[in-house]
Amino acid sequence: MRDPLQKALDFAVARSREAEALFKEWAPKVDDPETRALLAGLAAAERGRTEMLSRMLPEELVGRVGDAPRLADLLVDVKTPRRPTLAKAIDVAIRRKGVTAALYDRLAELEGEARSFFRAMADADRRAADALGKYADRLADGGPLITPP
Repeated sequence: MRDPLQKALDFAVARSREAEALFKEWAPKVDDPETRALLAGLAAAERGRTEMLSRMLPEELVGRVGDAPRLADLLVDVKTPRRPTLAKAIDVAIRRKGVTAALYDRLAELEGEARSFFRAMADADRRAADALGKYADRLADGGPLITPP
């Protein structure tokens, strides 16, 4: 029982670290102050999330026996291209938020001690994906440009 739960936690920590790195990389490259603040805020949130998830124990996730093995199909890795454009990086971030929101929803369904935490995380990921989607739409419409390297 512990192994699938630990894998889910490890997966969540790794995705959070990747998200933080992605947001930190792109925040200073964006000219638009609102978008820069969004990306910097998302990076800070991911750092806090990583710290909380890193301290969590598998036992805190389970309220019902037998549910953990069904987590494996939710551990989907969304790869980042080697040298992504801003638009591609935002697309990857949106897709990753969808993956982690689904995982957090499932972890909340396990009815363990951390269910409220995971519900909040899933909601936060959906809100972040929406905000990133709005930025991606503005970018596609010729919105804020990035600062050249």
